[in-house]
Amino acid sequence: MRISRLLACTCLALTTTVVSAAVAPSVPAVEVLPASPDLLIGRIEAAITGDLLDVARDLIARSAATLPPQQVVRLSAEYALASGSPEDAANGFATLTSDPVLGGNAQLGLGLARLRLGQNAQAITALDAALAINPGSVRGWIARGVAADRGRDWPNAETAYAKALALEPASASAYTNRGYSQLLRGRFVEAAADSARALAIDPKSDVARNNLRLAQAMQGDYKNAFKGSTKLTMARDLNTVGFAAMSRGDYGIAETFFTRAMQSNPQFDRIAWDNLVYLKQLAHKPIDPGVALK
Repeated sequence: MRISRLLACTCLALTTTVVSAAVAPSVPAVEVLPASPDLLIGRIEAAITGDLLDVARDLIARSAATLPPQQVVRLSAEYALASGSPEDAANGFATLTSDPVLGGNAQLGLGLARLRLGQNAQAITALDAALAINPGSVRGWIARGVAADRGRDWPNAETAYAKALALEPASASAYTNRGYSQLLRGRFVEAAADSARALAIDPKSDVARNNLRLAQAMQGDYKNAFKGSTKLTMARDLNTVGFAAMSRGDYGIAETFFTRAMQSNPQFDRIAWDNLVYLKQLAHKPIDPGVALK
């Protein structure tokens, strides 16, 4: 089964006849680097995890002559991983895996980069090495669960997510990923429960919300599956629920949802169209080309 993680312009009106002196154009302030290396490293790490990647890149460049070279390499690799360059990240982390201080973090980063690159066996090797050094890494156990899911290794996936949640019971990421794991295994009641827990912790998580929607639809609960849908998300949600209906063999319901997705999307909905084509192949029925017309 295929299953789908202000610039405010303030205008000042002059109410006097006084002619003011010319004001020099403002210059963007440059953040002062913390004097302590530990504080500087913490500031860079916070910028990366907070998705302030431009700030992180600037701080790394400006601190290159201040921090130990190994830390600059590690932080640069973390930046590369966060900015969507897993190959650069893997190359950076690989140079640090034998470092007596940074080796554990480097193995974890290398494992995450290998996951992004689709190199699952290599990712597992690196993640296992990282967790042997630091078994208290929530991030490491979640990644290990993802790697197990990709190999359909359900016992190790279950163990990894359980360890992550034992370390951090309020981890939205752990619940979200375990919920997706349950979807992959066809355990839709459990998937809905984990996705709902993730949403309770992080109500803004689109991934958890979509997983919950799919888990409910896979149980045939189409009404509740659309709970929270908006005009902006309706086409996507119709495709998600329609896919679940198709997977359950509810072909008539699936066709209705895919057709509505085509109609509700102001642009041509390629996903809905492809789903309709696949549905007709399953049902051995010809597709109506008029459905694609607006």
